[in-house]
Amino acid sequence: MPIYFFHIAEGDQVITDLEGIERPDIAAVQRTALESASGLIAEAVKNGNRNYQGRFDVEDEYGNPVLTLTFTCPIQIEMTLSPELTRLQ
Repeated sequence: MPIYFFHIAEGDQVITDLEGIERPDIAAVQRTALESASGLIAEAVKNGNRNYQGRFDVEDEYGNPVLTLTFTCPIQIEMTLSPELTRLQ
């Protein structure tokens, strides 16, 4: 099974994937990139970063680029207490 390397770029920092993971085809590579990006976004939001941006640069085992996935996450959160609850405080 082919091995793909999912390098992560976050701002000026690049995290090089030295191990890689086996995936049967490009559709599986796409799913893995999307799932991984979702996990990174969720972790960033959990840590209070509401403007997270990153990119996956995926290469095959021969160093050929096969996919670039750029993701951004501008999150806006508004919280309003019900008028009944504010009167109780």
